[in-house]
Amino acid sequence: MRCLIWSGALLAAVTTIHPAAALTITPLFDSSIVGATDQTEVESAIDDAIGTIESLYTNPGTVGIVFSQANGNFVGQSETADYTDSYANYTAALAAVSQAEPTNTVLSIAIANLSSGNQPGAGGSVLLTSADARVALGAANATGCFNSAGTFVSSCGQAYDGVVTLTNNPSVPLNYTKTPVSGAYSAIDAMEHEINEILGGGGQGSTLNQIVFCLANPANTGCVANGNYANDRGVLDLYRYSAPGVASFSTSDAVTSYFSVDGGVTDIVGFNQDSSGDLADFSTCDNVQSAFSCSGLVATYNVGSPEYEMLESIGYNGVPEPAALAVFAVALAGLQTVRRRVRKVQ
Repeated sequence: MRCLIWSGALLAAVTTIHPAAALTITPLFDSSIVGATDQTEVESAIDDAIGTIESLYTNPGTVGIVFSQANGNFVGQSETADYTDSYANYTAALAAVSQAEPTNTVLSIAIANLSSGNQPGAGGSVLLTSADARVALGAANATGCFNSAGTFVSSCGQAYDGVVTLTNNPSVPLNYTKTPVSGAYSAIDAMEHEINEILGGGGQGSTLNQIVFCLANPANTGCVANGNYANDRGVLDLYRYSAPGVASFSTSDAVTSYFSVDGGVTDIVGFNQDSSGDLADFSTCDNVQSAFSCSGLVATYNVGSPEYEMLESIGYNGVPEPAALAVFAVALAGLQTVRRRVRKVQ
């Protein structure tokens, strides 16, 4: 099978309205989609991906995403922005979510085993996306940082939490349906993958990946590719293990790393350790959150998928409906804005 990387980038006008739900994802289709010859197929794949994710998570709130198409050697790519907070504040917010929604056993187990996992170094913070901070953890001050043109605004206060781009490269054939097509890449999988990134999961959940620093820079110029934030950790880095009780935080492809919420006892799914793909995406090709997409497949995304546990571990609650989350804004009062996350394009 030919493999292509899932990766990270940009761009923005017409909206689709979805039925009211606890978690609501509001798409804005930009001019590269509206009026394109494949507009119907692209919008249908995006709507299918949104419908799946909205049906799985019940946190009340709205996530705005700008969707576009671009010609490139990728299937899907995304761009979002990180907020930062102290480890103590972040884990207190997770504990508040868990207390309000005790049916999220993944989160309660994860909280009980945090001491075994990675923590930020001296002076370091936990990085989490605007959607994760606001919708999963209730921090009302964690606004989106992208305008309707898909442009990053460092002062934030915007309606959109990120930008997701689907390829329109003829050399990368897409399958817009839920039935596998030989030689074609699943557009629905690509959109589910990238929406998860905006929500805070996948490669977005690790500071092992490159981050572009654009703090307090309204002109969006002079951004610095800062590589790894040595003392910071992403939300999934807290659940990265190489063995029971042994946390893993390395970019080396010789290192074993897997997602676990019980202190490394249970290997839920392997994390990718190939630096040509996003670290904290998954190592196997048959998952929506795979670091590399493979043709001829359409992955399953449901309550039995590792992606489901991934988002539950960072504060998203699965069905049924959770309690009100207004209290959690206090736990994340230390939020700082904002670091733009640009994931590499291959």
